[in-house]
Amino acid sequence: METTHWTLIIVFTTVGIAFAAGFVMFALWAIRAGQFKDVEGVKYRMLEDFNPKDTKKEIKDEFKA
Repeated sequence: METTHWTLIIVFTTVGIAFAAGFVMFALWAIRAGQFKDVEGVKYRMLEDFNPKDTKKEIKDEFKA
């Protein structure tokens, strides 16, 4: 099967445009879904206390001893 150069150019251009359009659509979906609203807060979230009731109990026990 012999393919001409123009056929390859058209196929590769079509695939490239489809890939780029898919990336743009995915990026727009992520922006509208709010994926990039709080990019700085993630690194501070690990420092938060997830069980404040347990830590208050531990602090009270330390002061009794």
